[in-house]
Amino acid sequence: MSENRYDIAFYVQVLDKFVKTGECATESKEPLYAYLLSVMSDVTVKVQVLNDDICARVFYDTMLQFIQLNLEKEKYNLQKSQSERNEMKLVLEWSVKKRKDGWQALLQQISDKYQEYGFDQRFYRGQFENEGKCADGEMWEKMVDDWEEAFQQKMQDQKKKEIDFRRDALERRLRSNLKEIPEYIRQNDIDKDEFFQSWGLMSGMWNTIDFERIRKIVRIQRDYPEIVKVANKMGRIADDEGKDNMYVSEGDVYKLEHSAKCDILGITVGNDLNALLPIELAHCADNELEDLFVYKYLTNKLQTFRYKSEIMQPARRLETKPAKRKGPMVICLDTSGSMAGKAEKIAHSLLIKILEIADRQQRSCYLIAFSVSINPIDIRKERARLLEFFSKTACGDTDATRMLQATFRLLRSSKDYMNADVLWVSDFKIPLSTSELIDQIQEFREADTHFYGLQIGIADNEWTPFFDRIYRVGYTPSRRY
Repeated sequence: MSENRYDIAFYVQVLDKFVKTGECATESKEPLYAYLLSVMSDVTVKVQVLNDDICARVFYDTMLQFIQLNLEKEKYNLQKSQSERNEMKLVLEWSVKKRKDGWQALLQQISDKYQEYGFDQRFYRGQFENEGKCADGEMWEKMVDDWEEAFQQKMQDQKKKEIDFRRDALERRLRSNLKEIPEYIRQNDIDKDEFFQSWGLMSGMWNTIDFERIRKIVRIQRDYPEIVKVANKMGRIADDEGKDNMYVSEGDVYKLEHSAKCDILGITVGNDLNALLPIELAHCADNELEDLFVYKYLTNKLQTFRYKSEIMQPARRLETKPAKRKGPMVICLDTSGSMAGKAEKIAHSLLIKILEIADRQQRSCYLIAFSVSINPIDIRKERARLLEFFSKTACGDTDATRMLQATFRLLRSSKDYMNADVLWVSDFKIPLSTSELIDQIQEFREADTHFYGLQIGIADNEWTPFFDRIYRVGYTPSRRY
């Protein structure tokens, strides 16, 4: 990677390391990185970040937003200058005759723009006019290289000026956030998870009114724990601890081989999968009890047969394999009239939880809101649109056709969308779509795309056979939010 330009992934790694360890490089010539290092070198900031999870998250999000803004501006400036960079390539291809006819005008053009950035017009004028070296290929290339170097220097200078223009406002906001937010959290005894979810939707701009409005939606999760279960399933939370992890086929089924023993002495506890009691095997196979099974396995509390010989060849085992790369999350949200009221509030709370997980895992997250038409939102990049979306009321009829078509287009658009997790959030009062689209769901599932559902309400559901799993939330119409 060039010293003159770093991408967002580089800055994410730098911030991750700093909030975990307080470590950072000492200096850099790249303006944005140099400024970030100067902020991270501030002793007061470092102490706050390393000693308070809230401060660490506030610092991380505030600085990342500033970095993204500057990288977008840099990208825009580079796009604007693309014609000049193309011109440099074309100048290298000039014929000898065109060089002789055009070098004077070209030198003047470059000098007018880049004299203050070190481009030496007099040197090249002497070379081309007195020495007649415009036909010299090496001298011509050196002139274009100096032009390119002056161009890069100007871009860096422009980048530094834009950072300086924004830095005062950023530093005021950062100091204010690091002081006021932890105090507010402590004074109001706010749960950290509720803070992280609510803050994640605020794009680094703190105010208590918006925070409490969002937090009210987040608190719905206390009444409906299925919301967190669904979000964790989308985040594959159980498969997120290190390189070698407990491997679960298709996310649901443990691969067990079978064996038999005839010297049973009694019953004990442990985690020997070769000696499981039938009741534990039943827990392993039950979607509702699988979390309990895994917990008991990890804590050596599974009920197992005890054998006289104590010599057992482990024929049943849980495999450990490198965790698969997590694809993006795609949430298809029913916004038809039947979802108005409490159902849409439950859906909004789930969206906020999933967004918090997507941020933590650095995964793409895409919302397709559907009724008769679709409304796609990249919710990690367009948080303001998501907040605006929350202010609208569900209405209209339900048509899954356009939503499925939009989902399939997204999944086919890039290899990055392989191994995706797709979630439908609906009351599932949705007529089955065409057999062609249903077949495509099955094709994507066979290609490691997972389809989950959260059904809000107790309506009959014709879609169940086509999903890996559908969670259900019943609710009483009398409860209000």
